[in-house]
Amino acid sequence: MKFIHIADVHLGAKPEKNMPWAKEREEHSWQAFSDVITRAKEEQVQLLLVAGNLFHRQPLIRELKEVNRQFSRIPQTQVVLVAGNRDYLRQNSCYNTFRWGENVHFLKEEKIRSVELEGLGVRVYGLSYWRREIRERLYDKIPAAKDDFSNILLAHGGDETHIPFDAKELEKQGFAYVALGHIHKPMQLVEHKVVMAGALQPVDCTETGEHGYFIGELTESGCKVEFCPLHYCEYVSLNLKVSQDTTEENLKKVLQGRMDQAKECQLFKIILTGSCSLDTPIDTEELARMERVVQVVDRCHPDYDFEKLKLKHQNQILGRYIEALEKMPQTEITKKALYYGVEAMLAE
Repeated sequence: MKFIHIADVHLGAKPEKNMPWAKEREEHSWQAFSDVITRAKEEQVQLLLVAGNLFHRQPLIRELKEVNRQFSRIPQTQVVLVAGNRDYLRQNSCYNTFRWGENVHFLKEEKIRSVELEGLGVRVYGLSYWRREIRERLYDKIPAAKDDFSNILLAHGGDETHIPFDAKELEKQGFAYVALGHIHKPMQLVEHKVVMAGALQPVDCTETGEHGYFIGELTESGCKVEFCPLHYCEYVSLNLKVSQDTTEENLKKVLQGRMDQAKECQLFKIILTGSCSLDTPIDTEELARMERVVQVVDRCHPDYDFEKLKLKHQNQILGRYIEALEKMPQTEITKKALYYGVEAMLAE
């Protein structure tokens, strides 16, 4: 049986809404979702698993109708989905009254339930969120039936406020496959068996690296999955080390050169490290205005002349502070304490 596993599609999300490309980014989640449906149709996939947060917030009726229309493109595919912490089933949620197509199975209860897909010989277990946070370990010791059906767990969570679990414990429960959502980084916690799909596309610039979905096949001998990236958007952290001789123009040239060589889908988070000149600091706002730059983080420290500062302030707190820090073992922590302490006292 062929299946596709997706999670955290976040339809309706609006990343970088103040950027020139905001409208384009808003459409990426819908385009990526449509691509998954097309792949399911082309590959004649028999099961589509949606492990929560299909929507970024409470879905509108028109959005549910569009998703249902997409599912209707693959009538040969059984779709099983749950609601996550973002699109949880609150009292007035449109999820509560919406009527899905015949091939769609929404596990909407807040306790573990299952749906048997007789034509596939598969039973899928899962639950939906009815509140934003669930601290209970609801995936521990699920009473999965032992018969000729293959059991799959569809689960959303993985941190202390969203149904904590242990991957090894999930593996011991005997599921043929555990389809996870919530953490936005794709990863196989137990190879080919306990898998976090990651976000279909990144929601913000902290989510670097490739995003996409998993396609797999479940046979009598076991399960095997493969990650399939979708390249609508990819955030890249670019670390640039500067010195007191680095000019803003040179920095922009280096940055532009790196971006010219990058893939078109990539957007950049710039992290500046090293030491900067006290007289001509780098204008981070100017860098942030460059095309394809999402954020600039300045982690540079001023290039202080500590000997001159000690002489100038030798009978004051600043001078004694520098002397005390220099006598300590020079670890990364003491170096940071020296720079940050001097910076704070000079600001006073």
